[in-house]
Amino acid sequence: MEMHIKGRASVERNQERVERIRKLKEELHREEKTQKESEGAEGEVIYLNRERQILVLQIEALRRENQQAEEGLEAQYRLHQQEVHSLREESLQVFRTFRQVLEEQKRLSEGRYRTLLLEAIQDAVHLSTLNQQLQTENKQL
Repeated sequence: MEMHIKGRASVERNQERVERIRKLKEELHREEKTQKESEGAEGEVIYLNRERQILVLQIEALRRENQQAEEGLEAQYRLHQQEVHSLREESLQVFRTFRQVLEEQKRLSEGRYRTLLLEAIQDAVHLSTLNQQLQTENKQL
């Protein structure tokens, strides 16, 4: 937010400079008219000095504008980097959680299958014992 306010203030300063440049141009054109009337070397020097001042001010305004654009771009880049880092961390956390849940499900399934296998073995032993008893009873009959 502060960057936005700072940028806004510098934009207003640039607008003021542009207005000053515009006024200087108007003044230059007025002087140009009077110079044509005087047509002297001194008038030409004054005209060229004014033209130079205007060009210097325009260059300064463009440099400031360029600097502001670079600062804005750098701020956007830093913000983008922070967002990428945040998303990467969030994704890693999601994958860690997924792996933990998967390991827990694997552990539970393994426990269930072991219990079922143990019960099946006990049932087989019990049925085998029962079968032997029945065979023994059948032989006695």
